[in-house]
Amino acid sequence: MSGVTTGPLTPQDLPRAAEIQATAPEAWSLSALEEEQASPCGRLYGLWQEGRLVGTAVFQLILDEASLLSLTLEPACRGLGLGRRLLEDSLALLAGEGAAFCYLEVRSQNRPALALYHRLGFEETGRRRGFYQAPPDDALLMRLTIPPRA
Repeated sequence: MSGVTTGPLTPQDLPRAAEIQATAPEAWSLSALEEEQASPCGRLYGLWQEGRLVGTAVFQLILDEASLLSLTLEPACRGLGLGRRLLEDSLALLAGEGAAFCYLEVRSQNRPALALYHRLGFEETGRRRGFYQAPPDDALLMRLTIPPRA
């Protein structure tokens, strides 16, 4: 994909990141993004298409374990392979910091996200029944062993 780049979000990127987040069911507010970015464990990445921020990924990194807290693309960019690109690039950046595993929770009815995670090698490790309230849904717990960077 030409014209597509991934990298860490800067504080100046956060208002646009909050706009993208607002399109998701469990959106992160600007203040939540700022708080996470200020945390020593927070890792916020963005995907730019032709210089415009179109996707965000929010992780926490503790020792060798990364947790994906949010992966959101603006609606017009969904289904084009950009989520996969953002997630793969983010995982590579995390691996460069020593991450060996990535964990996440996903709605059991979120078929596009589940397809992406399965394609990348995430495996289901558990289920939290009734975890999500609006709308009601179970959370699937997933884990990926991140290959070491060469």
